[in-house]
Amino acid sequence: MPLLSVIALGGAGWYYSGFVIDPSHSSEYPLEVTAVEGDQVTLKGGTDTAAPGTYGLTWADGNALLGSVVSTGVGTVTRKVEKVSRGALRPGVRAFLDRSLWGRVRPSAVGVPYEDVTVPSPLGAFPAWRTEGTSSTWVIAVHGRNGNAAEALRVLPTLRRFGMPVLGITYRNDAGAPAGPDGKLHLGATEWEDLAAAITYARRQGAESVVLYGWSMGGSIVPMAVRKLPDEPIKGMILDSPVLDWRSPIAYGGRQMGVPGFLVSVADWVIERRTGLSFDGLDHVRHARDFSIPALVFVDSDDATVPVEPALEFARSRPDLVTLVHTKGGGHTGSWNVDPEQYEGAVRTFVSGL
Repeated sequence: MPLLSVIALGGAGWYYSGFVIDPSHSSEYPLEVTAVEGDQVTLKGGTDTAAPGTYGLTWADGNALLGSVVSTGVGTVTRKVEKVSRGALRPGVRAFLDRSLWGRVRPSAVGVPYEDVTVPSPLGAFPAWRTEGTSSTWVIAVHGRNGNAAEALRVLPTLRRFGMPVLGITYRNDAGAPAGPDGKLHLGATEWEDLAAAITYARRQGAESVVLYGWSMGGSIVPMAVRKLPDEPIKGMILDSPVLDWRSPIAYGGRQMGVPGFLVSVADWVIERRTGLSFDGLDHVRHARDFSIPALVFVDSDDATVPVEPALEFARSRPDLVTLVHTKGGGHTGSWNVDPEQYEGAVRTFVSGL
């Protein structure tokens, strides 16, 4: 291959790799509010605005809770507005469909008292929040890529009924948190160290054991920590739309962007060279036999971000440990949104079994 072609190929792979490992803290607002009439809002844009269930609608200075779909039109969806939490919902507002419901908020949004705390680590002090409880088993909540701990709020009331303190953490390269040495996302390969620091914090605060709860990329960080910390008192892990094999979502995202398959392979190679991570090492399906604690895994058939096949294979390979809940229509991390009763029931059963 001519040298210039090699350089061009490497440059293209480097460019695409940035979409995967470059942190991004800016919000995107792909939806436009075109009408607000009574308790109904009409949205234009996006691909999932007609998803069944309950969702948030979050914009720059506001948030509303959306209920059922009332009607659909050409490129538009009209949904019921259950509540406007803050801000003014009006035509012209740009927003996004928020599966975490309330945007970047704290536990007080769901009526749960909390305390802002910091988790010390070799990289510095990591912001976190903590709710109180009577149980000696804590839940440590690990959000997804470029996300925040508000992902845990949907299930927080359920965990609170068990008296379990919940620690909602940040990890390297999050907004307001210390950066990693190279400022890049390592997809769980180093972020697990920040979760380890959170476990240490919890134990120093009186926790005798922990349950690790991860969404999306958090669902890659959690099993990596479990594999790396066999001596820690980790009772179980709950994974929601987890990334258990990074090659599949990277390839899937490439197809959505029209990136040729061979260029995705180049990007995989570039990512490993830029970060020092190993995709084989991050493949938790490949390492399924390394696990010895129970796991509750949620997947949704309509996940347009993380293919569900690795999680299904993980469940098939460890039926002795894995309880799988498979929903449809909710999308990425949307299993709660499409069926809160089933979701919370599964969490209650799993936690009770621990």
